[in-house]
Amino acid sequence: NLKMFEEMKLGLHGEGTMTLRLKMDFESANPNMYDLVAYRIRYTPHPHAGKGWCIYPNYDFTHGICDSLERVDYSICTLEFETRREPYYWILWALD
Repeated sequence: NLKMFEEMKLGLHGEGTMTLRLKMDFESANPNMYDLVAYRIRYTPHPHAGKGWCIYPNYDFTHGICDSLERVDYSICTLEFETRREPYYWILWALD
């Protein structure tokens, strides 16, 4: 819901009370594909934006995006991230 996301960005909700989640694949055998958290509210000053920013992206959401922007064409992850590969590629696919 874009209205609620805008409210999150404006700081109208308490820390930890809301997240932005992605509707992915509820039929997948991989639980990381159900509804990944993309953003969360944290009232911690941002290194560049200061106190003017209160939503932060989750690692699983940004990993593939950063790799794409940096033109990484092959990402190597250790075994503890193996179940995170499917959402990584789903996000890349969804963003085309």
